[in-house]
Amino acid sequence: MHGTTAQTVQVDADAAARYVLSCQKSNGAFGPYDMDYTDLAWTYPAVYALKLLDVPVPNADSCFKNGRQAWIEKASWKNGPWYWSFSQKVDLYRLFGQPGADEEGVAAGVPWKLHYKPRTSYRELRKYPEGEFFDLTSLWHLVGSAQTLRSPIANPEVVKAFILQRQAPGGGFVEGLDSLFTPANENAHLMATCEAVMTLTALGIPVPNKTNVIAWLHACQTSAGGFRWHPSALAHSNQPDVWYTWAAIRALEALGSKPVNPATCLDWLNTLQNPDGGFGDRPGWASRLYSTYYVLHSAQILAGSVRRGITHKQLKEGTPAVIPEGKYRIFQAEHKSPPGDSHMVDTAAAMGFNLLAVKITEKQIDTVEGVSQMVKEARAYAKRKGYPLEIVDFPENYSHRLQWPSGQPADHVSNMLIPPGLSDRELSEYKAAYAMGKKGLPWKDFKEQVIKPMLNLNTLFYPELDYSMTNAYQVYDDGLDGQAGYNAIPGAHFGNSDWMRHFPYKER
Repeated sequence: MHGTTAQTVQVDADAAARYVLSCQKSNGAFGPYDMDYTDLAWTYPAVYALKLLDVPVPNADSCFKNGRQAWIEKASWKNGPWYWSFSQKVDLYRLFGQPGADEEGVAAGVPWKLHYKPRTSYRELRKYPEGEFFDLTSLWHLVGSAQTLRSPIANPEVVKAFILQRQAPGGGFVEGLDSLFTPANENAHLMATCEAVMTLTALGIPVPNKTNVIAWLHACQTSAGGFRWHPSALAHSNQPDVWYTWAAIRALEALGSKPVNPATCLDWLNTLQNPDGGFGDRPGWASRLYSTYYVLHSAQILAGSVRRGITHKQLKEGTPAVIPEGKYRIFQAEHKSPPGDSHMVDTAAAMGFNLLAVKITEKQIDTVEGVSQMVKEARAYAKRKGYPLEIVDFPENYSHRLQWPSGQPADHVSNMLIPPGLSDRELSEYKAAYAMGKKGLPWKDFKEQVIKPMLNLNTLFYPELDYSMTNAYQVYDDGLDGQAGYNAIPGAHFGNSDWMRHFPYKER
């Protein structure tokens, strides 16, 4: 397509339907646009979107059969977004008019007694059949699912107490994972506020300081029309996004309100539509099933009809940038420690790869030279052989600690590619950043004192684990546009070929 003249196309709600249908695979279920696999994580938003558009789901029986399980269920994996997936499954059954949720230990109509247990590590276990929750998000997934299943909550007073102690004075709610966490206005977050409001409403519990909550949500709307996660936070991530906008619209509806400027909000949502008919998370961003679903649901609430809310528009198809075939071949050999011998180097070179990032332990790095002995020898071997292959260290810094914005302590948070041939000054900066990473800094300090110095060396920096969708949006979005924040994600992990299957929000 290189060099072709841009075509003008008309997009509207029908174009959105075509985009969603283009994500259906041969087994009837749905998956990411450019991937072959399917599971619940993509079938749910696709089916919901088609229902909103009043478009029948093709091969509905096969879609339900092959799309009702998440990858973590199929693989029997111990860690994953279990509560999010369970909530999606329950609602998918509702969309298909099916009873129950086909879940071991969960029965429709049976009361649940809920209890809070703080999360102590990155692992999210399948504890919802026992009524266990660990934050506002998991609580909302439990209560919302119980509402769909017509399962009463036996102890709503526990839920009420948990939520009320997380309300900041200004009306917003704080995602503090510690039961003793003191909420402050600066730590309030739109997603936590939405989840608190939705949970209380589902249980018929009045939302405290309702007027302040509505005003706080209204303050999150920007002049462009979209919503950000906080009215005034200076973090780079605090920008209007379709996920935040969708959450704000739902919360306001639950409160009997709406955005201050509904028409401007609808206009902003329409700017997210692309020539392929789908919608992106922000203007100019690529289309996704999730952002398309968020827009359609938001339009339904604001306009009373998706087809009234999604306007007809003429868009120009851009000319895609073309990378010449064979110019770039980038590969990370293994997630954990590879053998590191000449065979590894020969194999990578034979496969045509030009970059080998060796995943090693931090103890193997020589902080005098800024390189491990393994990589030092591998680089020398590649040079002797004349391979067009760059080999660098990618240590897994287990000793690094931080506190996420929610207050959750975290480890395993700074995997950073070390550029070769560091100067004395650069090596000094690397060593200083490495030392700061061990201090358990709050996120706002960690990104400035650990991540930013490394990004100044033109490197890649990612956490292996980000714990929650709300957290992931913030810590990755802080790294957009060259700012201090994570600027990469691992491509595969936990035995699956694409980490999007395990944490689907990473597709974003």
